[in-house]
Amino acid sequence: MSAVSWAARLLPDWVGAALIALGAAVGAVLSQRGRQLVDEGAQHALEMREKLLRDRRGRVPRTRDVDDLIAIGVHPVAPGGDSRTNAARVTPFVRRDRSDEIEVALRTHDFVLIVGESTAGKSRAAFEAAQAVLPQYAFIAPDPADRTSLRAATAAIQGERSSVVWLDDIERYLGADGLTPHALRKMTRPGTGRQIVVLGTIRAQERARYSGMQDMATESTGHFDQRSGRDVLLLAHEIRLDRKWTAGEVERARGLRRDGRIAQAIGSSGRYGIAEFLTAGPQLLTAWQDAWAPEGRHARGAALVAAAVEARRAGWTQPLPMALLRDLHERHLAARGGPALRPESWEEAVTWATTPLYATSSLLIPTDGSGDSHYVFDYLPDAVGAASQEIPIREDTWARLIAEADPDTCEAIGWEAINHARHAAAQDAFQRALDAGVITAAIGLAAVLGQARQMAEACRILRTALQSVPSDADPEVPLSLRWELSWWTGGAGNEEEALALTRAIHMECRSRYGDEHRDTLRAALSVARWTGHTGRTAEALRLALEAQQLSSRLLGPDHSMTLGCRFEVAAWTSDNSRAAEAARLWGELDRDAHRLLGAHNRLANDTRWNRAAAVAKVGDTALGLRLLASVVEGRAAIYGDDHPWTLAGRLQLSGRTGETQQWDAALELSVAVTSDSACVLGHGHVLTLAGRHQQALWTARSGRPDDAAEQFAALLTDCEQFLEPNHALTEDCRAQIVRPGHSVWYYVPPSW
Repeated sequence: MSAVSWAARLLPDWVGAALIALGAAVGAVLSQRGRQLVDEGAQHALEMREKLLRDRRGRVPRTRDVDDLIAIGVHPVAPGGDSRTNAARVTPFVRRDRSDEIEVALRTHDFVLIVGESTAGKSRAAFEAAQAVLPQYAFIAPDPADRTSLRAATAAIQGERSSVVWLDDIERYLGADGLTPHALRKMTRPGTGRQIVVLGTIRAQERARYSGMQDMATESTGHFDQRSGRDVLLLAHEIRLDRKWTAGEVERARGLRRDGRIAQAIGSSGRYGIAEFLTAGPQLLTAWQDAWAPEGRHARGAALVAAAVEARRAGWTQPLPMALLRDLHERHLAARGGPALRPESWEEAVTWATTPLYATSSLLIPTDGSGDSHYVFDYLPDAVGAASQEIPIREDTWARLIAEADPDTCEAIGWEAINHARHAAAQDAFQRALDAGVITAAIGLAAVLGQARQMAEACRILRTALQSVPSDADPEVPLSLRWELSWWTGGAGNEEEALALTRAIHMECRSRYGDEHRDTLRAALSVARWTGHTGRTAEALRLALEAQQLSSRLLGPDHSMTLGCRFEVAAWTSDNSRAAEAARLWGELDRDAHRLLGAHNRLANDTRWNRAAAVAKVGDTALGLRLLASVVEGRAAIYGDDHPWTLAGRLQLSGRTGETQQWDAALELSVAVTSDSACVLGHGHVLTLAGRHQQALWTARSGRPDDAAEQFAALLTDCEQFLEPNHALTEDCRAQIVRPGHSVWYYVPPSW
């Protein structure tokens, strides 16, 4: 401004005044921007101080200087000698068989992921490899209790020439406001001249949850966090680490048996992994189970741990507030006997659960010094899950967790509720998350509504969410919403619109990822599906065969995507009047899907459903009935006994049984499914009305035409009230009244 004022003296008055005014305005803008930059820099510095691991001088440490391994996620073991320091609470490192492979991967890949069971030694093996080959790199470890700490990590990378981003238990960082494929690309490619390696670990049980999104051909894309997380993990170079140690690893451990803790673990290596034994996972599990007995004197503490395990299995991955655990634990205590167990005081229970047992990890792990929130030792929910349903998730627990959870945790709870066939709880969780601004929760809410055959409402939810996506959102978010919209649009009967949507998605994926990317392939498969559903079955078969060939080449014959392609090939082979060939294809896919994916996978279940229809079509009705009965059992396990898809399967089984002239058996099945459908879905639901139609039909065939006529007349009145005028059920009721016994037709719920 001084220079501008001096220059103004050399100009006419009006010009000089204008120049001074302009200079003042520019100066104000620059001053404001300068303050903004200073404020942003201060904010980044504050986040790095609060949300990243720091050394004693408050700076990001070098990998070689990290000496507190417990702080970065390594499970502690019993202290050596009398020392109680953190350094003494880890044993000397026993080199693993995969250590060489991990070190090579860190030199050659920008994203390395170590996968293994809880207490397999993942964190220790990963860190030791990083310290061996990347000692001079900045060690950037964001706060695992706060997914947004990744922003601080990304900012810290900008100030370093080389960095290791440490993501222990990487599932804690995945999600819309955490690590997505887009965020990972920004992190690993921050600019020229920088070397970035992302090093993560994940428990095998969590990895399986993300890889469980396998039903490419028969269901919507599902949970954004799961889908986005799965896509992140697909970018990693994965190395598996076994819980049980090999003979070579045990032999190397013998060379360190001067450490008594290792010597003791070697003695149990036939039953446990050495790392597993050192961190006392089995011992802690036993201590928790034994505490329930009155003579154990820690029944309340056992109930407290049970509440934490239950909440973790219900999808609560963040630290658990002690106030919430105090409420939940009372229900577990009462279920086991309450006062008869002679429970200790609350204070004693908390002390017992948080005190390291056997001088190792505690059952509950405090997240800070206040004691207000805790993690549960991760070995416990995995062990309970393997023992299946030892700790069931109670109905009132879902409601309590949803009421207390933050919006992102609510979304995670919603998907776990779906996995446990608790659809009402899932809907509540997704709605609460969506109302709080978690746009991706619309995907879950649409899934619940769509599976309940409310496809139009599912589409409305998704369109509304698409309109509210912020302009600066991760591009994966609108793409995932469009995926879902295309699926439920087709399910609602708008196949041409679904085809247009999937074609647009396919073009975008080709432009963004290339022709051989997994998402591009999946989009091509969706184009094939909706092409067939719009009546162009020959073209659909050609597209599905092309996708199968590409998937088999890129991903292998056993990959879930390839199985999805085979599903479409079999479907459109059947629709091109090649029934025998289709039955053969369905049979081969049925065997492979059950072998590779398991009996309770949705793709496997839908494959068997289609196979049942195919074999019946070529004349093997007995096999068709057996397969359909198996489908109903599978749907009950996947969706729950009262889910519309399970009820629809039972209704179809009744109809197929009637087709074989087993009138009495068909009547018994139709009466049962109609009763259940009326209780669950209501008397006016199409499945309930269809069940009554079959009940009347099989009553007539069983030799009681007068009873059947009364049933058809009453049903016609309700069909006219609850269904559209020309619905097939309404039309057949009229025909049965005018011409009793004119046909054996029954309603088959639509499927897509």
